[in-house]
Amino acid sequence: MKNTHLQILIPLLAAVALSLPIVCLGGCQFNEEGLRPENNAVPDDQMPEQKVTFKDLTVSGSELFHGDKVSTKLTVQNQASRQKTFFIGCSIEDPLGNWYDLPAEQIVLEVGEKVPVNFVWQVPAENEKEKLTSGPYRLVKAAWSKAPGMEGAERLAVVEKERAFHVNRAHEDYSSYNEALWKKSSHPLGLGMLDPDNVKIEDGLLRITLPAGTYDGGQLESRKETYLYGSYRARMKLPEAPSSITGFFLYKAPDFYYEVDIEIVNDASGKAWFTTYADGKVSNTYETYLGFDPTADFYEYRFDFYPGELSFYVEGRLVKTFDQGLPDQPMKLMINSWFPHWLEGREPEEDAFTLVDWIKY
Repeated sequence: MKNTHLQILIPLLAAVALSLPIVCLGGCQFNEEGLRPENNAVPDDQMPEQKVTFKDLTVSGSELFHGDKVSTKLTVQNQASRQKTFFIGCSIEDPLGNWYDLPAEQIVLEVGEKVPVNFVWQVPAENEKEKLTSGPYRLVKAAWSKAPGMEGAERLAVVEKERAFHVNRAHEDYSSYNEALWKKSSHPLGLGMLDPDNVKIEDGLLRITLPAGTYDGGQLESRKETYLYGSYRARMKLPEAPSSITGFFLYKAPDFYYEVDIEIVNDASGKAWFTTYADGKVSNTYETYLGFDPTADFYEYRFDFYPGELSFYVEGRLVKTFDQGLPDQPMKLMINSWFPHWLEGREPEEDAFTLVDWIKY
């Protein structure tokens, strides 16, 4: 009799159980495959756990030259549930996509422990500066499970700083005249002559004279045609000499073939042009107004030139970018003041002076 009742009862209980929700007591978890008790835990190194975090990234220095050192620091914290070993890497990317990788630092952190990690990078020295590309450099730091490059190394966290610092190949401060690098031009240009006597270095400034009663001017040009990609900056105060212009530019002969120009009218209007020449013709031009009187004080004018992108800046403010029709040949670096045919042609009543505080490139 008992066996008969059990045979009837068991199917009934099973049917009731299927019709009720399952309740898990005492710490059970569910996944897509069904019920999984906590005491069946996945090993720690397989859990989708945030193991490490970065905080407080800092970079010392914003403008560097060959031989300078830049230090960078960040705080690393272990967020895993047990002691961990991390490898912290630091890499620096130049504007052309070339990388400088520093040796990784190995650290062992207890649960919740945080420590500062420092890196120091030295800009290549004087005898290697030709390899440098001037401009803004990007900083990337990463935490790895193993030394970067080892088989199975997993990147656990990353932090980046675009434009972390600016590297220059050279700084001409005009404390002296470097005749090995530069020469004073002497030939007709526009309405007058470029006279070497109108180019002098005095009191720590490059001084280009526009003599009274003439259309003459002056020009300083690099002796070598080795300038292409990089960042080029000049801090200048322009003369009050209407119908003349000041140029800061790259150039390769013959005329119109390869050129990158900043040209500014030498008066209070602030009128300026950004222009490129490629393959014997004007490939880009942009007319603008600076928004200030360039004859009243010193201001910084700049262009950053990299493959497929040329950007013009005034006082650190981006004004215009060209992305096609760009030169692809090394050029000379030049700076001049002169009287073009296409302005009205007014001789200055008094000597006027273009003053250049420095150029950096």
